[in-house]
Parts: sequence; structure tokens; C-alpha cells
Amino acid sequence: MNKMFRLAAFVVFSCLCTTSTLGAGFGLYEFSARGNAMGGAVLAGEAEPASLALNPALITDLKGTQLQLGVTEITASAKVTYDGESQSPDRVWWTLPTFYYTQQLFEDWYFGLGAFPRFGLSGTYPNRNWAGATDVYDVDVQSYSVQPTIAFQATDRFSVAAGAEIMYFKFSEGKRIPLGAAHNDLEVEGDSWGLGAIMAMAYKANDKVNLGASFRTRVKQGLDGTSKFSNPMTIPGVGAFINGSAHGDIMLPAQLALGISYRPIDDLLIEFNWTNIFWSSFDDLTISFEHMPGAGVSGSSRQKKEWKDTYRMGLGAEYTLSNVVKLRGSYIFDKTPTNDDYMDVLVPVSNRHLFGTGIGLNLGKGFILDASYTFLIGEGMSGSNIENGASVRYGQAFSHMAGLSLRYIL
Repeated sequence: MNKMFRLAAFVVFSCLCTTSTLGAGFGLYEFSARGNAMGGAVLAGEAEPASLALNPALITDLKGTQLQLGVTEITASAKVTYDGESQSPDRVWWTLPTFYYTQQLFEDWYFGLGAFPRFGLSGTYPNRNWAGATDVYDVDVQSYSVQPTIAFQATDRFSVAAGAEIMYFKFSEGKRIPLGAAHNDLEVEGDSWGLGAIMAMAYKANDKVNLGASFRTRVKQGLDGTSKFSNPMTIPGVGAFINGSAHGDIMLPAQLALGISYRPIDDLLIEFNWTNIFWSSFDDLTISFEHMPGAGVSGSSRQKKEWKDTYRMGLGAEYTLSNVVKLRGSYIFDKTPTNDDYMDVLVPVSNRHLFGTGIGLNLGKGFILDASYTFLIGEGMSGSNIENGASVRYGQAFSHMAGLSLRYIL
């Protein structure tokens, strides 16, 4: 009865956490406090229920029933100069909640269910009169994925897994449309459901070296929503600015992740991972309107992005200090996908360097608590937006991330 009570409390608390607002960066990788502290280098070494998000083949190391919930809090600051005018988005906090459940079904078969955000972005520029407002002055991207997974332990050393990703995606954007000496504000919002898949493997080469790999497919989102003007009007000789329905297609990228772990001594685990993100699928942002701005008839607006395929690599280390305490540290290099000919104010950050640290505590009675802190430095970048004929520069950006995860082994 005591175990059932603790399980029920755990699930109720996790459901409360998952109502939080998402955001902070278009691609999200904050799947657990341990993963944050290890720089995402958790594809090959030690398993946890959060392995469902990066390499679900690892859950064959999790016996019985296990649950894990977590949250990462993020705040960021950035500065962008657009056509000679500088502006910084409002600084706020974002919350990224996660929940994982794993269950050993039979001797070699395992089931997992994960719920976590993989894409998110939020930013508001306080001055709508600056030059960049014609690109965007407010943006909010939210996503949440639910992933049921089956894993199979083929041998003592080799495991495979496959899962479906059911993703909810929501997008809203506000921008200013110049009309000579006047202007009109356009706000577009919509949401959709998309379907993807993940396949993974884990291989224990020997007592010291483990290998891991996973591949996530692209997820297409067909957003349906509305377009709204701050001042619906018809201008003779220009056209009509009329509220109506809107539709947009966004292709979220596939990802290929590879990891290798090495244990030089029993108490020390070192892992390196490499993730290729195929952002070239995000070549434009096309929104179709029931009433085309400036024309009053159906049509579409296309913003070229021409993002490039890119990569993210992380190096993490975990040292077992005692039966109760584990210490962790990491470094990540995250290369920007932004094309310097099509820079905008949507994601005003270039290459990123992340430094993480954390601690794991075995609380006893089946509970494990993990905590992490990550500091992010974003490099500056200069280029242009050739569609608008504007010069663009990203200044140095900074972010702080604090993570907390609680794991329960029944």
C-alpha cells in the first residue's frame, strides 16, 4: 500500500508539472538533470528512464518498473542589430517539464513511455517601432512529444528499440507591416499534430567501452489557425487587410545521434556524443492566408530561411564519490544552422558553448535525485537579410539553465 501511495503521488505531481509553458530555443535537448549535467552525452553509458528521449535502447538495463519526472528552468539574454537599430528581447523564465515511465514486460522485452518538449522558442521585442519589427516583434513556439517505445535485448551486449513520436506543435508570430508613414500589425497563430519515429541501438563492446546510436525522423507540422490585424482596413490602390484563417507548413528536422562511453576506472564514466541535426529541411516559412495581406484575396507569404544541416557535440564525465553521491561535468559545442544571407530576429544566436555541472543523490527507498546547472555563451554573428536588404548582427548571448529530476524505482 505504501508503494502504491508513493506511485500515485509521483504520477499526480508529474501531471501538474506538465502544464507549464514551454520555450527557450528552437531545438531543445534538456531531457533530464543528469543529461544536462553530462552535456547530453548519455547515449551509450548508464541508463535512466530519460534515456527514452536520446537512446531508448538503453532502457533494457532498467529492471522492473521505473518512473522519472523533471523540470529545467531557463532564462536567456541576447541582442540583435537590424538595419542599424539594436534591440534585446524581454528577459523571462521558461519551464521545460519531462516525464518518463519504463516497464520490463518479459525477460528480454521492455516498454517505455516518455513525454518531453523537443522544440521551443519564445521572444518579445518591447519596441515595435524598431526596424526588426517588420521581420518579427513577438514569437512563441511550443511543442510537446509523447513517445511510446518498445526495446528488445537481443544478447547480453546488444539491444535495439523503436518508438513512435506523437508531437503537438503550436506557433504564433507578430510582425509589423509598413504602409508608407503608417503601419499595421499582423498576428498569426496556429497549431497541429505531427507524427515521427525513433530507432536506436546500444552495444557493450567490453567492460569499459559502450556504443550507442539513435535516429529520429523528420516531423511535418501543418498548422491551421488565424491571421489578425490590429487595424483591419482597405486602402484604395493598395488592398485589403482583413482578418481570416491561415495555414502554415513547417518541416522539423531529422536527427542522427552517436555516442561512445569509456570507463577507465570503476568510479569514473566518460562519454562523448555527436548529433547531426538536418536543419536544411527548414528552408522557408510559408503561411497561406484566406485574405492575403495587401490584396484582400487568398494567397501566401514566404520567408526564406535556408538553414543548414548542423551538429552538436558534447563531452561529459560522471564520478561516483560514494554510494550516495555522483558528481558530473560537461562541455557542449552547438553549431548554428542560420544562413548568414537570410539572418532574421527569430533566433538571434549563433554558435553556442555550454558548460554544465551537477550532482546525483541516492536518497534511499528507491528515490534518486539529480540536479544540474548549465551556463551558455552564444557567439556573435554578422550577415544580412537579402530579402529585405537589411544588415543583421547578433551580439553575444548568455543563458542560465537549472535542472531537477526525481527518479523512483519500484
